[in-house]
Order: sequence, then structure tokens, then C-alpha cells
Amino acid sequence: LVIVAEDFAPSFTQKPQLRQEDDGNRLIFECQLLASPKPDILWFRGDTQLAEDRRTLMRITPLGANKFLVVLELDDVIETDAGLYKVKAKNKMGEVSASINLNFSPAEAEKARQIDGIAPTFAKKPAIRQEEDGKRLLFECRIQADPQPSVSWSHNGNPVKDSPRHRLVVEKDGHSYFATLEIKNVTVEDAGKYKVTAKNELGESNATISLNFDSDEAPVPADGIKPTFTERPVIRQSDDGGKITFECRVVGDPKPTVTWYHGSTVISDGGRFKVTLTQDQKLYYMARLDIVNVENGDGGEYKAVAKNKHGEGVATINLNFEGGGKPKIPDGKAPRFPKKPTIRQEGDILVMECILEANPLPEITWYQGVKVISDSNRVKISRKSTGKDTYLLTLEISNPTKEDGGNYRCNAFNSFGESNANIALNFQGGDDSAAGFAPTFVEKPKIIPNESGTLITMRCKCKANPKPVVTWYRKTTVVKESSKIKIKTIELEQDTYELTLEITDPAGSDGGTYRCHVKNEHGESNANLNLNIEAEPEPEGEGPTFVEKPRIISERNGKLVIMECKVKSDPKPTVVWYHDGQVVKESSKISISIQQTASVYYIKLELKDPVQEDSGLYKCNIKNTFGELNANLTLNIEIVPVIKDKPKVIRVVKKKTIVVECIVVSKFEPKCTWFKEKTAIKEDSRHSVKVERVKEGEFAVKLEISSAQQTDKGSYKLVAKNEKGEVTSQVVEITDIPEDEEEKKPKGEKPKFAQGLRTVTTEEGKSAEFTAQLAVKDQKATVVWYRNTTIIRESRETTITYDGTYARLSISSCKKEHSGSYKIVVSNEFGKEESYAELKVTEVKKVEKKKEEEKKKEPEKKPEPKKEPKPEIKVPEIKAPEAPKIEVIREKTPTQDSRKGSLAPGSGPSSRRGSLIPPEDQPRRPSLIISDERRRPSTDMRRPSVAELEEKIDKPSTPLKPIGSPGPPAIV
Repeated sequence: LVIVAEDFAPSFTQKPQLRQEDDGNRLIFECQLLASPKPDILWFRGDTQLAEDRRTLMRITPLGANKFLVVLELDDVIETDAGLYKVKAKNKMGEVSASINLNFSPAEAEKARQIDGIAPTFAKKPAIRQEEDGKRLLFECRIQADPQPSVSWSHNGNPVKDSPRHRLVVEKDGHSYFATLEIKNVTVEDAGKYKVTAKNELGESNATISLNFDSDEAPVPADGIKPTFTERPVIRQSDDGGKITFECRVVGDPKPTVTWYHGSTVISDGGRFKVTLTQDQKLYYMARLDIVNVENGDGGEYKAVAKNKHGEGVATINLNFEGGGKPKIPDGKAPRFPKKPTIRQEGDILVMECILEANPLPEITWYQGVKVISDSNRVKISRKSTGKDTYLLTLEISNPTKEDGGNYRCNAFNSFGESNANIALNFQGGDDSAAGFAPTFVEKPKIIPNESGTLITMRCKCKANPKPVVTWYRKTTVVKESSKIKIKTIELEQDTYELTLEITDPAGSDGGTYRCHVKNEHGESNANLNLNIEAEPEPEGEGPTFVEKPRIISERNGKLVIMECKVKSDPKPTVVWYHDGQVVKESSKISISIQQTASVYYIKLELKDPVQEDSGLYKCNIKNTFGELNANLTLNIEIVPVIKDKPKVIRVVKKKTIVVECIVVSKFEPKCTWFKEKTAIKEDSRHSVKVERVKEGEFAVKLEISSAQQTDKGSYKLVAKNEKGEVTSQVVEITDIPEDEEEKKPKGEKPKFAQGLRTVTTEEGKSAEFTAQLAVKDQKATVVWYRNTTIIRESRETTITYDGTYARLSISSCKKEHSGSYKIVVSNEFGKEESYAELKVTEVKKVEKKKEEEKKKEPEKKPEPKKEPKPEIKVPEIKAPEAPKIEVIREKTPTQDSRKGSLAPGSGPSSRRGSLIPPEDQPRRPSLIISDERRRPSTDMRRPSVAELEEKIDKPSTPLKPIGSPGPPAIV
């Protein structure tokens, strides 16, 4: 049996009290309560809910772990303020209410006393006790209330009534009531959440407890089982945060079907969600829901509904994420005992073991009945880590006797919750009875001064078993013994104690509200005393506290951003704003203001016409002499989306899929719509749109078209929108759709190289080119270049060409970092071919450069006097309108005249510039052909090979004469 103590409903530890200030002009209603999580508070006068105004102030102040002080202040009291006041505290686990009457006439005083009393509160949280080897269960709790409350129980939201299997009992026990729910002939269907509610005319309170079974622990009905979830659901998250798994163990016969819901939406198996139901043991199943690629929108309430012919069961799970970044569940888990505790005997040693799951490591306490067990020479308590967040807890008893028999309980508690594992150790003649009750005050607390005023005694009387731990407080500060203060606890009779606090030579600073807090393992209680001492008032005030959560507001369509905080502070605080660590100062763009209403200050920073640079973390530091407070606000400024490049078309031939991709720059994910011509594309079985975050502020938007058809040809564009506006991409054309016949009967072979890459060595600043030639022309082949392992893309200095036969990679100006291993991959639907080569870029030495320049200048000067007087080239001949002499390159033995003619810059109609073959000692690559080119007549034409060019270059050529000043070229 595993018992889980969860968050609990509010319960009053001090009923509402009324006190006056300012000669009766101000009335203060106060009460204290326990709750987890923090409750919402509502105040009523009669049936009318009260709201804060200049006369009415409401507040709730934490006093400690799960304890709160609730206050209602009425200022400038008037006669119509009289009436019955009710305070209601509510959280997700339940609610509680209490009332107090405000009367102004003596005639009504007796009536007020008639309804005075105590609203129900749980002095002892519900606990589960086993009897008859687990065949009988007792749910027990202790309730403080006056008058006697009515008590009701429910199981998974359904009322539990007296029946042959169920018995409900409420017994008066001193100043409290002992409520019991007894279940006989326990079966696995009794697992689930139980709730007990106590109510009288002053208010009501409730508490919950879960009953969970291990898979082999509870009896199974012979005629089948309706689905019942036997353990608290578990949430797990992968280390990278991308996957979340819900697990629920359910019992049912016949096997149930399980349906998962997120809110009210049914979750279907597929996509990001995977739903499974696997058999764990006989009649027991593990229901799982896996969510991948977790998003912030996945948070919220989930339900697993299990059904079979006998009925249905429901498990509810709340998925909450922490922070505002990547989705992450809170890093921790409540204690959980996943397996039944075991008892075994090793010689003279009795060993009890429990397996525990928890994070962080919880506090572990062992009990025998109600007695805490500690290490001794006979008893050894140990804990061993057996895996991530998993522990083996062991209690060893040497030489056990009959007195060691009874009910043992292992309690585990951390900040996420509490759990218990129960073990029954039975010896013949053993006594497992346990007595005790929570502390209660049996008379009104008193303040007794001596005649001389040199000693004040505060006295309370309480009953408790066992003896309580007593703590005195002044306001919220623990009072400690000193030469001035004495604290005593005297046992007057069995289970009755007198508690005193003595103050010697009291002064004005000793005045204020005192609280006597008493506690034992069954519960706790408080008594309040107000000590008023006539003296010079001490400086009073309080540090800043938030009245509302700080927030950011956008107005005027984003043209104005307001960051605001509301704090209560006495005296007025100083305020400093920071943006990313820098102090924010007022300007024409930024204004800072503080407005006061009563003791509440409205702090505001206004930012006009925000831009991207205004994004970031803003911190508001609020400080006075009594304390300091910081508010952190993160401002994200959205901009209109930007599309960097024209969309790209990617074809997947074998799958006959076309992908159109576009990169969008936007702070947050934009809303994206693809258009074909002017028609918006809707997602269907053939069309899907995916938006993937590439990096911060950049998204890849893809349109996938499967089973592409001829009708998919056309113009496509993307429209991306966000709050700031929208942007439209350039239009991209889809013109090539694979033919069905080609797909059905593929013919062909993978690419093969007639000539692969060759290693190239060059100097910095010079060009380099890799060339590969295919053996068979293939216009549809795909060419990808790599340097080392990185794909090379075209840029200002890198050019990539492919005409179906030749693939070239040209680098116009090489740098040292261009060195490396280069690879070309040519692929088609039948396979791919690769070729490798090295590019070596060497540094240019200055000395060599100078020598080369001198060598170049010498031959340029020598031919000048020889060639100037030779009038071999005539202008008329150059201007003759001839066709471009491309045929000169193809002749085996060109004449001198025809060679010169092809060099003439004005030869024939000038459609394109002629390119020149430079002398061998000039740094131009020999692949530059001397010809005057027009557009090629067909795609079958190709450029001459390197070998052909080298043959041509060996033949005589006409060098150019340097002419100095700018002007048209001159022929030497």
C-alpha cells in the first residue's frame, strides 16, 4: 500500500478575529490558515462580495511554509458597515470559509456571541491505516470545529455513503472531532482520490488523500473489474527536453481501451503523439502517451479515460512548464513508492525495505505507530542510491521482540510533495494501538502585569498528546530566551500544559502582536496576544512588496510600451530602472513616473516608438529603509518579416516530391501562406507546409508537394506575416515534373567521368579552376562541390557552371584559406560519381614579384624600336566587315595574315569583345582562347580543350604595346 499526501485545501488555524485601531475609526479582521498552493481570498458582507477601495484594504501575507495571514481593513468606519462578514479561501484542492459579526449596538451583542465559534479545520491530515492484513482500511482525520461539523466523504468525486462495505463515523474527542471512513473487503477498485469535507454554520474545509495499490497487493473481484488507475500518474522529460512521456498504471478486466485528451481535444496516435497500452502484469496495464518536439502550447490539463463493459476510470495530469524559454517541466518530482515494501529476516535481523523515487532527495522518517524511529544499537536506518532519482530505504531491527510488532510507516517529504509506505509487522501478542491528538488551547490566552509594571507574563493553556513543541513569535520573528525574556512549559496534569512568556522591564519596543505556536506529530495550533505598552513609538514601516505581478503593456498599435509595477511600501521607495545592466534615464523617448494611492505606489516606465535595440531584460529596483525588491521584465520587439533570398526548388525524383524552400527572418515564428499564381495553397494529402527554426530569429519555410503532377507547374511565392506586417517573396517557377513513364521504366546509368579533377597549385590573389568532364552528356544530373566536407555555394569570387558535359568551379582570387581537398559529386537517379583533387595556394614573396615585374618590362621595351617602322597591318584591312574568325582556331596551319586578322579588335561586326592569348610569362591562364565569339549556334558546341589551346599558344602571336595614358588599345 502506498499513501500519497498531495497539495491540500485551505484550513483555518485561527478563526477570524476583530480588533480596533485609531479610536475605533479603523477595524481590522484577521485570520490565519494553512493551504497549498496559496489560496485566492474573497471577502463578503452578507451576500455582497467586497472590493478594494479607498476605505477597504485586503491582503494575504505568508507566515511560513504554506501558512498565511489574511487581513481585511475598514477605514473611516460608518454604521452601514455592520453585518455578517465572511472570508472564503479557495485553491485547486478545495475551499474553506468562516464568518464573524460586526455589531455597533449592545442589544445585538448576545446575538453575535450565539454564532461565535470555530470554522472546521483539520488538526491532523487524513491518514490511512490497515487492518486484517490489508482487507480492511481506515481513513482517519482530526477536525477542530465549534459547533460540531457535518462530515462527508467522496471517492473520485462520487459520494461515499454507509453500506455493508463502508462505515462513516464521527466521534467527539475533547475539543475536536475524530472522523473515520472504514472500508471492508478492500478490492483494487477502491484505489483513487478520497476527499473529506467538514462543514458547520461558520464555514467549511476539506482535505484529500490518495489510495494507491501495488500490482499484486489488492484483491481482484471475480466477476471482472471496471478500469481503475492504481497509482499517481508520472511525467518524464528527456534530457534534451524534446520529449515528454505520461505514464498511468490501470487495472481492468476485460482489458480496457484508453483515450487521451488535452483539455477537451482527443489526442490521436500519429505525428508528434504516440499512444500505447501494454500489459504490465496480469490484469494490469501501463498506459503511455509520448509527445515529441515539445512546444509551449503542449502545456495544460491531460486526461486518460479508460473504459470497459464494467465502467470507466479517469486519470488527470497537469503539464506545467517553467520559465519563458524552451519548454521544460519543473526539475523535480514528488516522492513515490513504485513497489510494495518488503519484509524479510536475515538471521537475528529483521529487514524492511522500500524503493523510492524522488527529486530532490526527500527527508526520510520512519514511524512505528505514531512514534518516530531513530538509529540505536538495535535499530539501523539506511538509504542507498540505486539509479537516477531512485533510492533503496532500509530499516533493520536486531533481535526483534513482540514489542516491535505493529504498523510501520516510511514517510518521504520534499518540496514537490509527500508520500508514505505502510508495512504491517505482526507478532502474536503484539500491540499496535497508538494514541495521541493534536494540541488545542483550552482557555483564552492572558497577559498579566505585576503591580509595579516591571514584569509582564503572557500565559496560555493547551492540551496535547504527545507533549507539544512550543514556539513564541513577536509579529513574524521568533522570540528567544535572554536575560530579559524567560519561556516556560509546565505540565499541570496528564496531557495539559501551561505555556508562559515573561518579559522583564518591558519597554515600548516590546509591544505588538505575540503568537504562541504549539505543534506535535498530530497537528498544530496558535494563540494570539496583543501587548500594548504606553511609550515612545518606535519607527514603523515595511519593505516594498508587490501588490500585483509586474507586467508589460503594448498600446497605440505597438507605438507605446508601458512597463508597470504596483507595490506597497512604507515609507515611499526609491526606484531605479535598468536595461541590460545599464541605468535607464528619462529622455524624449523614455519617461519614468511614480504615483501614490494610499500606501500603494504605481511605478511606470513608458517607451515610445520602440525599435529592435530596445529589446532585452529590464529590471526595476525598488528600495526603502526596510527592504528592497526587484522586478524583471523581458521586452521582445517584433519586426516585419524579412525574406533573404528567392525561394529554392528542390526535386526528389524517386519519390516524385517537389520542395520549395524560403528563409524568413522574424523574431517569432511568422504565419506563412504559399500561393500558386494568385491562389493560396491549402494543406492536404499532397501539400504540406513546414516552418522550422534554423537559428534565433530565422525560419526555414518549406512547401512539400508529393506525387507531383503536370498541373503543379507554375509560379509560386510565399507570404509571411506577423504582428508588424507582412512580406512577399520573389516568384519561383516550377517547370520540370518527372514523367510517369520515366518513373515506371527508368533507363540509363549513373554518371561517369571522362576526365576527373586535377590538383591545382596557384598563388594568393590569382585565379584557380577545377574542371571535370562527363563521358556521357546528362543535362539532368545534379552537381555538388565540396571543400573538405563543406558544400561550396556560388559567391562573388566563386563561380560554378555545368552544361551537361563539363562541370567547372572557378575561384577568381585565391586566398590561403581556399587551400584544401576539393570534391565534385555528380548524381542522377541511377547513382553518383565522385572525383577529388587538391588546391594549394602559396604565399607571394615580394622579392620574386619585383623580379617578375622587371622581366616583364624588359621584353616589352626591346621590341618597340624594331616593330614600330613595320607597317604590316593596315587599318582598312582591319575594318573589313568579316564574320568573326572562329575558324582560325580550327585551322591546322593558319597564315600570318589570318592570325593577325583574328587579333584585330575591330574585325567584323563587334558583337562581343575578343579575348586574347597572352604571352606565356604573363599570369593569365592558357585556357583563355584568342577568338571573337558570337552566341554559340547550339548547345552541342563546346569550348576547345586545354590540350588544343596549348597547341595554339605555341604558335606566333602579336604582342600588345603598353600605351601609358588611358585610351583605345594600339597594336604594335
